[in-house]
Amino acid sequence: MASVAGRLGGVLRRHRTALCVGAILGLAAPLATLPQQGKAPPECRRRDRIQVATGSDVSVNGYRRRLFTSWNTTNAPTDKDVDVVELSPVADVKRNEMLAALQGDGCPRYDVVILDSAWTAEFAAAGLLEPVEDVPSDRFVPAALATGRWRGRQYALPFATDVGLLFRREGAPAPLTWSDLYDSAGLQGFVTQNDDYEGGTVSLLEVTGGMMEGERVVMGARAKEGLAAWWHARETQKIAEGPFRERESLTEFVTGRARYLRHWPYAYLRLVEAGVKAEVSPLPGGGVLGGSNLAIASRSGLAAESRAFVDYLTRADNQRQLFSCGGYAPVVEAAYERVDACQMQREDGPAPPSATRTQLAGLLGAVHLALGSAKRPSLVHYAQFSETLRECVRAVMDDDHTSGADFADAVERALAGALPDAVGGRPGAEDGCR
Repeated sequence: MASVAGRLGGVLRRHRTALCVGAILGLAAPLATLPQQGKAPPECRRRDRIQVATGSDVSVNGYRRRLFTSWNTTNAPTDKDVDVVELSPVADVKRNEMLAALQGDGCPRYDVVILDSAWTAEFAAAGLLEPVEDVPSDRFVPAALATGRWRGRQYALPFATDVGLLFRREGAPAPLTWSDLYDSAGLQGFVTQNDDYEGGTVSLLEVTGGMMEGERVVMGARAKEGLAAWWHARETQKIAEGPFRERESLTEFVTGRARYLRHWPYAYLRLVEAGVKAEVSPLPGGGVLGGSNLAIASRSGLAAESRAFVDYLTRADNQRQLFSCGGYAPVVEAAYERVDACQMQREDGPAPPSATRTQLAGLLGAVHLALGSAKRPSLVHYAQFSETLRECVRAVMDDDHTSGADFADAVERALAGALPDAVGGRPGAEDGCR
């Protein structure tokens, strides 16, 4: 085993070529190429350390990185230490980099990948992930565990779940419908993630209630009512003009006049740190499931050792600390039974709590309630679906409409012509938007 100093120094590397790789592959890279039929896969060597690929750490105080370091300093002599590589903070580029690192005839560059939950079906279908066996289903939050399943088999375990929440200025009412929210918001009073990226897709799925049943597009009355209300709110400037992503929308709420913010659970700790008094509740109609999954690369030479690391990250005590210190919503049911105070240490002593246990308990309750109705399409071609959905809505928005109902009808027609092709992975799906 390496010395403690060596282990601490090697746990995290920032990947500096992700943007270049993403530019080469394009933002809508196809599914990974499988090894040629009839050709036996290579025998991959056993590395000295587990190689882990992940996205940027958005946890408060960088607690997720500390959890990786904790594994290196406390694991058993028979375990393997980890090296963690942080890829691009841009979701599409990160996905392409992970695909490139795992696909092809050679051995995977990483043993463990921390995937956005929406990508698990795509990676599993491409044969890039090792199936996960012996999973106690009652241990995990059902919705979170389901994101790692494809065609009835488990290919990943959840690491951190996410669900959209509504943050309200102190005293602002908790709305029951989207129309109620926009009416209460006032001029520029609602801030959400509305830029042309995956966060924009999530916002549209939340407004429409999901619009998918399996791989079938369903634009029912609820979806059209949500779109009509959304169009009217934009026309009357109830929604703050962006473009906003997670960081920008949070800043706008902290420094601006908005009464409401749609964001992920970790934003609550950021608001407390900024001295903003806010209340939290589920979104009207429920949120969209987000988060990340832990997957072991197919043909990894350290599959068993990687599973031990994955199990460590999902222990109830670590999940509680990941929530209390970092703001990540837990993926195991036992972590919702109580709130533990953050035990994170600084060089000069314990870190002061950024939120009280009462505040954390309120946030945890809102998360658990929202998870009960949260969902997200599980699609092999999710990236194409996501891009096409945004493209179609943008195309319809460029036209003139007499009412919200007229806009919703136009979106329904556009999506009916494009989304089925996108879900099926057929090229040029966005051409059907008009």
